[in-house]
Amino acid sequence: MRRRTLSALCTLGALGGVLAVPTAAHAADPYPNGPSIHTDDTRIYVDFGKPLPPKNLKLLLRKTGTETPVAAVTEFAQMQDTDPCDPSCEDDPGETAVVTSPLRLADLGRYAVDVQYDGTEGETILHKDEAVFDYHLIPRVKTFEVSGKPDLEHRTVTVKADATLRDPRDDSETPMANGRLVLETTAAKTGLNTDAAGHVETPFTFTGTEKHDTTTWQNDVRVVLRPAGADAAHGLTRRVEVGYTTTDITLDSSTVRGADGTDAPLTGRATYRDSNGVSKPVPVGTPMSVYNVRTFKTGEDGRFTTQVPVYGTRRQTIALLGTPWLSNTYAYVTPDPTTSAGFHRVPTVTVSRYKKVTVSGIFDRYDLPAATTLKVNLQFKARGTTAWVTKKTIDSPAFAGDSSRTVTAADLPYPGVGVWRFQYPGTQQIPAGPAPESYTVYRQMTAFPEFNANPEPVKAGAPITITGKLNAKNEDNGQWSALANARIDIYFRAKGTTTWRGAGVAVTGNDGRFTKTFTAAKDGDWQAKYDGDEWTHFYAYSRLDFVDVQ
Repeated sequence: MRRRTLSALCTLGALGGVLAVPTAAHAADPYPNGPSIHTDDTRIYVDFGKPLPPKNLKLLLRKTGTETPVAAVTEFAQMQDTDPCDPSCEDDPGETAVVTSPLRLADLGRYAVDVQYDGTEGETILHKDEAVFDYHLIPRVKTFEVSGKPDLEHRTVTVKADATLRDPRDDSETPMANGRLVLETTAAKTGLNTDAAGHVETPFTFTGTEKHDTTTWQNDVRVVLRPAGADAAHGLTRRVEVGYTTTDITLDSSTVRGADGTDAPLTGRATYRDSNGVSKPVPVGTPMSVYNVRTFKTGEDGRFTTQVPVYGTRRQTIALLGTPWLSNTYAYVTPDPTTSAGFHRVPTVTVSRYKKVTVSGIFDRYDLPAATTLKVNLQFKARGTTAWVTKKTIDSPAFAGDSSRTVTAADLPYPGVGVWRFQYPGTQQIPAGPAPESYTVYRQMTAFPEFNANPEPVKAGAPITITGKLNAKNEDNGQWSALANARIDIYFRAKGTTTWRGAGVAVTGNDGRFTKTFTAAKDGDWQAKYDGDEWTHFYAYSRLDFVDVQ
């Protein structure tokens, strides 16, 4: 990682005594919770959450269990910000961590890390035991070879490697004699032991279920060899090209039977063809799936057992998911629903501008023993809640055997933002099937917070001006704001009559306001109406404003 250097070298020195800390220091500590610290094999990372560390930052190292510091670190490098737009390009504080140079200590062992810096008044602040720095011989895999091109018939390869121990005090290396290594693939881990010279040479057998190494275009798998207890950075990675063969899936039955909306068991066997064309069971643990529903793995002799959803008579796909060793292959199973009824398609929901809801769905019935009438509940779930509320119960005639029927509920009052579903609750004789919910349905409420006819009173033949404002409600945050470019119809009802007549039309501006001028003729009420639009907004009426014409 590239770093911007704040100071060139890391200062280490023996310290002769314990630092005295003023008793009032913590009261003026700009970082009362101390820093966040982590370490690697040779360095210490310090993060106060700000781009620059505090003044006179110093790390004091003590052998664990002792109180006397044996070394101090006073110089650091600033870490480079690898993501300048996190959390956002405007709010990114930049990299806030600093790091020491690789430390050169006199002795190996575990060291307590104390953090010292200046307080707000220049006093000395000390946070003790902020971390433990483990200064040890560093195991590394220096060489690693994998010999062979395996396939399912020949999965064994030869592994050769050499491992060393690096001394961080002077960077000298010695063989990792009789050490423990871990050989790791995506399918398994295997422990290996080095000899007195730090060397290992041994056969290794793949399971045949390893995944593709997606970092290359070859048909290969990744093998990592690392020291036990260390991460992959201390090891080496090799990619091994493997042989590829075709596969087959044989189902014990091409149909499954169960109530609609339930799962039914399915069994079968997965095989591959060897170089002679002979079918053999795929390895134990080979990944398979009921396509887009669930995954499972093969057992002994390539056998598998899984559950297949009965969703009407919709055909389900059984897939052997391709691996470096095996090709993709598919088989198909057809569900046969027992006596049951339900809905498979998402219901269609419309909300009119006049706050009326219409819901329509297709009701599927299977294997009914006789003609009957089934009761269906139309249910609503408000956004932010988990409870379904029944809004209407509908009788739906059903024939014997299999049938489908459209169920519709119209002109229901709009209950607010939420989702809808048709639900057949089921009976002992006819179990319930699926009840999928709709997409979230809503329109925006509109309102006239302002409306006025002016002047009042007014002389006959004089102008009268209608003004007002139209707002719309954001259903996501509950805030009202101006609705621009909306057509406003203005109506007049003469005193003593019940008939409203259209007087004119206005259009709202960007601020939601509108104005229209008329000639005063009779006493009466004025009102504005917004008729809503095709998909987004509900209608709204303003208040009535009576004008006396003299």
